[in-house]
Amino acid sequence: MLGVPPMKKRELSADTDRNGTLSFVHAADLHLDSPFVGISGIDQELGERLAKATFQAYEAIIELCMEEEVDFLLIAGDVYDSADKNLYAQVRFIEGLRKLETAGIQIFICHGNHDPLDGWSASLKWPANVHTMRGDKAEVVEFKKEGETAAFVVGMSYPTRHIMKNLVQDFPKKEDHWPFTIGLLHCSVGSYPEHDPYAPCTLQDLREPGYDYWALGHIHTPSVVCKEAPVVIYPGNPQGRHPGETGARGCCLVNVSSGGAISTKFVETDSVRWHIREISIEGLEKEGELVENLQSQLDEIRENSGGRSAICRLVLSGRGPLHLTLREEGFLEDLLHTLREDEIRSRQFTWVERIENETLFPIERELLLKREDFVGDLVKIVEGLKTDEEALDEFHAVLAPLFKPGSGGKQICKIDDEEMKSLLQCAENILLDALLTEEDHEN
Repeated sequence: MLGVPPMKKRELSADTDRNGTLSFVHAADLHLDSPFVGISGIDQELGERLAKATFQAYEAIIELCMEEEVDFLLIAGDVYDSADKNLYAQVRFIEGLRKLETAGIQIFICHGNHDPLDGWSASLKWPANVHTMRGDKAEVVEFKKEGETAAFVVGMSYPTRHIMKNLVQDFPKKEDHWPFTIGLLHCSVGSYPEHDPYAPCTLQDLREPGYDYWALGHIHTPSVVCKEAPVVIYPGNPQGRHPGETGARGCCLVNVSSGGAISTKFVETDSVRWHIREISIEGLEKEGELVENLQSQLDEIRENSGGRSAICRLVLSGRGPLHLTLREEGFLEDLLHTLREDEIRSRQFTWVERIENETLFPIERELLLKREDFVGDLVKIVEGLKTDEEALDEFHAVLAPLFKPGSGGKQICKIDDEEMKSLLQCAENILLDALLTEEDHEN
């Protein structure tokens, strides 16, 4: 079992008192049974342990709802990782909902692009406390507390996976007699390059209906889109699954005062956290110094982890004599093995997923740019390509087929301009390794 740290809460937006007339938890993008990209292939035992992490995050959400005695739970899409939800994930999901039914807590769910309504579902009995939003139009659902109408939840599910229409425009406007009103939707507000623009809309679109709170899903990084009139929040996914999802992951605990003031807290639910650390080799002369430096970084991550496990990507940068050592065949693999030793058997592990070498030659690149030879020409060409927008566009066009469905597009992330420039620099480094002589390094 992975170590599950205690849930930690931190402020996300407006400050009000804890005692409110309405309280709920806003979660999204559970992606139950989602794999940790690239990890299972490296170590089978670690992969099996990590497979439980998304379920542990979901269980932490259920525990939070019961601990805080909230009125209801909102789930804004992507409960599962694929349209053909596996049976185990569905059973585990319903088990959690039944716990909330016993505690008298209701659940409102809308489906997103990863779990659209037309995907396969097992014939399982759902608890009576669950309401799933329909997919043909926005649905207004009443929530009663102590016999009185306390809130309306207005939501819509994705009928199919690819929804490129602005769904918010079809949501009804809040009427004068309506109580506290929540919009529940899986959508893209503005531009997020790392996510496909499903159900795209603008902040102004969300303001038009006059709701009090928008419970959104789809964007995995926790963020407050708008702090007031209306409050618009992406809670992010409750468990990071790859190096692009570093930092704390969780859900939102929301309280509404009798006067309608909204207080939100971000609650950490992840049992494993991703880290990316950049370490400079400048000033390091020997291999032993590098190993000590890296182990110190891992110890710091472990000490500040709050009891949770960590997966780390270490990025080596800077100029120094160790650059030549790092380029030697097999050295990085040996270094990785050294840092991983014994971690797999630890309950709270700090696992190094990868070591990336972005170090540079001890010789200053500015001096290479001044050379009047083939080496100088090479560096000048690469420098020009990195600042030539047309050239970058041509590189993107050449690589575009890699990201199409059926060609690995679901397994690899699209490359932005910064990453393209990094790839060009890597190519330059490989060529310089072959071209520069020992005399060049010594000078």
